[in-house]
Amino acid sequence: MSSGDHVKVFSKEETEHKLRYLKDRVLNWDYDRPLCIKLEPYQNPRSLSQNALLHIWVREIKTGMERKGVKVTEGDAEEAWKLWLKRRFLGTNDFQIKNQKIEGQIKRTSDLNKGDMVHFMDQCYHWALDQGINLTIPAESEYAELKSRQES
Repeated sequence: MSSGDHVKVFSKEETEHKLRYLKDRVLNWDYDRPLCIKLEPYQNPRSLSQNALLHIWVREIKTGMERKGVKVTEGDAEEAWKLWLKRRFLGTNDFQIKNQKIEGQIKRTSDLNKGDMVHFMDQCYHWALDQGINLTIPAESEYAELKSRQES
């Protein structure tokens, strides 16, 4: 086992059960690479508000690019633009299953925390601006709130 995982502990009462799981993981680690155990406060992954705004932006980018004559010619245009943005700004992962290598799998926004999601959305926003596409940022959105906290 060499991939990371997270264990969320909600209360002291849960610790015995969680520690048994952690002990098993530590004992079964393959140690080809050292193991790091990091304790930190839990932070929710990217929020539904951020995800909803990203989907609005993808629709606005699709429409803006179509106005510029750049059309998706096959498949769902919004999904294509979302995948394109994720590939460009988040990159890809490669996986190995026995002898089979699976390359270029686009990273998922569901793996991002709120701060990483803001960074990704910033990249999308500035790219769209460079294309002459003004994206909607509702003043009451979590994105606007997180941006103002970053800037203060």
